[in-house]
Amino acid sequence: MPKSRRLLPLLCLWMLCLGPGLLYGEEFSPYGNPFVWVTVGRTGVKAEVVRSPGKVYLGLGYRQELPEGRGMLFLMPRMETQNFCMRGMKFPIDIIWIAQEKIIGIAKNVKPQFTGTLCSPQPVKFVLEVPGGFSDRHGLKVGDPVKW
Repeated sequence: MPKSRRLLPLLCLWMLCLGPGLLYGEEFSPYGNPFVWVTVGRTGVKAEVVRSPGKVYLGLGYRQELPEGRGMLFLMPRMETQNFCMRGMKFPIDIIWIAQEKIIGIAKNVKPQFTGTLCSPQPVKFVLEVPGGFSDRHGLKVGDPVKW
């Protein structure tokens, strides 16, 4: 069998597994999460996308910081009231609840010491976490559009 025919299955596997991200310039965080640009209001955020139960559960917990202009976008499995906590958090965050491509609620400057549960004000499928105070610094408010 010619060498090119033996390499074809490997090339196909590579294209299916790794190729799309490399071909389209997809970038990944050091934690293995893909980045996506999210525009909230008029402000851009480079957000890590998480959707697996384990990564959603961990979230930003145990990290030392979240730089300005960065965030984590949670793709939840179902459109429902979402509950978040500050388990393992080491810095304050704003939690932005998203439905129908707009902000439907913001939990502002939640401190790492907060021991309660934060619930979305209505069912959502998307949640964006950004550094504490981000929403106020950028004038974000309920009703602002969200795009990615």
